[in-house]
Amino acid sequence: MTRASILFLCDGAAKPAAWDGIPYDRELSLSYFGARANLNLRIENLSHALLASIDDRAADLVRIASYVYAADQTVSRGGLRDVYGESWRRDMHLAIPVSDPKFWGLPGITSDLQDILHFLSNDRWRFSFVSGIPGGGQLMLNTNKQELHGAPNSVVMLSGGADSLAATVEAFCGLGLRPLLVSHRSAPPIDVRQNTLVAELRRRFGDWAFPHISCWVHRKGHDAAETTQRVRSFLFASLGAAVASSMGITRLMFSDNGVVSLNLPVNRQLLGALATRSTHPKFIWLFNRFLGKVFSPVPIATNTLADRTRAEAIGLLKQHGVSDLLPHTVSCVRVRGRPSDQLHCGVCSQCVDRRFAVIANDLEGLEPAQRYGVDLFRDRLPEGEARVLATSYVRFSREVRRATTEEMFNQYPELNECVLPDDQEPSATAERLVALMKRQAECVLSVYSSRVAASQDEMTFGWLHRESLIALCSLDTGGQDADGVFVHDEDYLNVRFKGILYALTHTQAQVVRVLDEARLRGFPEMRQAIIGTKIGLPGARINDIFRTSPAFRVLVVGGSRKGTYRLNL
Repeated sequence: MTRASILFLCDGAAKPAAWDGIPYDRELSLSYFGARANLNLRIENLSHALLASIDDRAADLVRIASYVYAADQTVSRGGLRDVYGESWRRDMHLAIPVSDPKFWGLPGITSDLQDILHFLSNDRWRFSFVSGIPGGGQLMLNTNKQELHGAPNSVVMLSGGADSLAATVEAFCGLGLRPLLVSHRSAPPIDVRQNTLVAELRRRFGDWAFPHISCWVHRKGHDAAETTQRVRSFLFASLGAAVASSMGITRLMFSDNGVVSLNLPVNRQLLGALATRSTHPKFIWLFNRFLGKVFSPVPIATNTLADRTRAEAIGLLKQHGVSDLLPHTVSCVRVRGRPSDQLHCGVCSQCVDRRFAVIANDLEGLEPAQRYGVDLFRDRLPEGEARVLATSYVRFSREVRRATTEEMFNQYPELNECVLPDDQEPSATAERLVALMKRQAECVLSVYSSRVAASQDEMTFGWLHRESLIALCSLDTGGQDADGVFVHDEDYLNVRFKGILYALTHTQAQVVRVLDEARLRGFPEMRQAIIGTKIGLPGARINDIFRTSPAFRVLVVGGSRKGTYRLNL
């Protein structure tokens, strides 16, 4: 696997002498001031009067996070053509001017930064801090003094999505807090959406002003070479921490539902593209460890929706009588260029999750299928990622519903990272995480079943598109061999062999897929090491993967040579 090595010189910072011997593939500059500025950085709300300035340390943190955010978008990870992700990981070296380079260069501070960013991005990060405040001035906090008369006692991160609205409403109505809202604005449509939400909250709850601080941080000049934005959550969190610290507020609240935070892979094929860690429990733990060394008093970051599914988060809007605000939110990750009456594409991971949650809460009257670019239940699902994601979403729920806690942790080792090093009750946490996933699974399957029941006539008379979600997930026969002995669905999660149906985990299904594809190419046997590499688990043992499956030694059997396996066909 190749790693691009890139040097970023930020706002005139010189290349450190210690880095002279490093062979860089590219040397780039990032700047937020001057004639060649390619990074916009403003912390403001344009309608409001000056309130206060961010202190030097908080400003340094915002600048560091902004440079990291810009650097991440500047260098491609390989794009769609890089099928095997060979260019996914990068070595990122940043020389950054700050007000206190001695502090930021402390080993414990730098190592914490590197740990956070590596966890989020899988890249290696290295920093050199030099003296200087770019532009010769401070970053300013702008909001209305009158709005702050009631003294906010919490900071809530407002993105403009359904979860952030639910967290804001719950903070005020459910927890009795006085939230100060902080947003990252990267484009004018996002700015409009966030401001509309704030205006609606102020209109609905007149006894609190919902002060709102907007933070412009985005690239300038040309489109980003890399759009996955794996480190955006570090920028988002740093903006909130800087505001909270400067205001003397210690309660910093993120707002993603727990299922999105855990973000288990519904299909291993989509792992590289979709397994972001924006509010992952380990990220929040690492970030809090870092904040404890940077600020005093220390803002404590929490995810207030960590124990709720998407449907339960949207249910908070119903509980507090503001479900009509839902249409003002947008969850789609592909909103750019979409028509104003269909801001949701309908097939990205966020759209699929939102659609199921809206139906579960009986809110289709507020957000009907026509508000989505694709009605995933009835329309043809586009081939490729969209189709795999939607069908895997349902099949993943079937798998989760029948799995025990032990099986969940075996099948999804990613769960182990969600049990934190200082957890005093890891077993209870494990049960809580699995219970969350099972509630999500029950919700998804209940909604899916109701859609199937409502579509019986269309299915009977052939009116339902055969490549819709309902049709695809209702079929058992995605493929079969010539004599019908071996039958499987599209993702090999359900396999019928010699008349017996086997329900496989995602990992088991990937093994069967790899062996079947090799068989069809004329290579019926494959070495265990090659199988593990192809499914993304180098070193994995086939007998461990199939330890709980009756398909082992029946469908998947040993080959003619030691260490090889094949399908029993």
